[in-house]
Amino acid sequence: MSIPARRTVLAHINLNGAQYVPHPGLWLDKLLPQQFTQGDKQGVDAYREHFETATTIPVANVYRHFYERWKKTLETAEAKTAIATTKGRLVVGLGAESVLENAITLHRTYGVPIIPGSALKGLAAAYARNRLDDPQWQKGGEAYKILFGDTDAAGYVTFFDALYVPGSAKDDKPLAMDVVAVHHPDYYQRKDSPPADWDSPTPVPFVSVRGGVKFLVALAGPDAWVEAAFQILGRALAEEGIGAKTNSGYGRMMLEGYTPTTHAASQPRETYELAKLRLLKQETPPPGRYRGEVVEVKGRYGFINPARGGAKVFVHVSQLESGATSLQVGQVVEYSLGKYKGKTQAQKVDVLLNPNR
Repeated sequence: MSIPARRTVLAHINLNGAQYVPHPGLWLDKLLPQQFTQGDKQGVDAYREHFETATTIPVANVYRHFYERWKKTLETAEAKTAIATTKGRLVVGLGAESVLENAITLHRTYGVPIIPGSALKGLAAAYARNRLDDPQWQKGGEAYKILFGDTDAAGYVTFFDALYVPGSAKDDKPLAMDVVAVHHPDYYQRKDSPPADWDSPTPVPFVSVRGGVKFLVALAGPDAWVEAAFQILGRALAEEGIGAKTNSGYGRMMLEGYTPTTHAASQPRETYELAKLRLLKQETPPPGRYRGEVVEVKGRYGFINPARGGAKVFVHVSQLESGATSLQVGQVVEYSLGKYKGKTQAQKVDVLLNPNR
């Protein structure tokens, strides 16, 4: 008994049928009606109808339930979220492996467009290296390693996949037909003739995400580092874009609450952790002065952990200067060393940074 080919079995599937849930990814990759050879129709005419059909498939209702469960999971994980909206077209994964000439990254189960967390992290890291002037944000810098990680340790912040927000596209159809024109096909394919003005371009279809579509961006980790990551990512999405064809304006997005109003805002606000790092590790105090962090407070006295190492130093509130009136765990202080009743203590203590900054 011969088993018919899958293409034969699937040839008569109708999108209007009620036997299955429409899935653009499966339609594009598994339900191609036929393949064309070099001598057959090429370029825009070959698979146009197949692409156009994929863009008419609305998001399945079951995805809404998954999306709500995902949001609750993020809340349980104490992740912070923000909505990113496409300013124009967006296509992630255009060059990925596909039975067609072009591809797009869609959710494996539900067929909705997604932005992989790895892509978001890579964009933010590249923006920090290339666009931020502070050395600590350059590759190998302390802040860069803490946020993004390196070959020895993972970064502090987890970048989750950004999911399509149901209902944000017109008629809940987030995909649209798009075309890229190969202007000199003979030159690219055979290399036997130079590109010229009289060449006939070949339009090649692909699927992209419409403008105005929203994605749920989620990051998890220490609050201050998540905030810094969101600020960098917001600027990167607005100025650089994500995915393919960013040089043509694709991939630009507005990240709610984090998109800069002017290009001049090119640095993330210095967080408490970054300020503490700078004051304790990078800046050198004046001669005869020391720096450290208050790590224990008991009423009117406490103990300082010196930035350069060594035993904890006793400090009393009476030694505070510059208007400070109380000790707090997490304060960064600068001080001199002296003796009180034969024991070493911090004197002339200036508070350089409070933890509630």
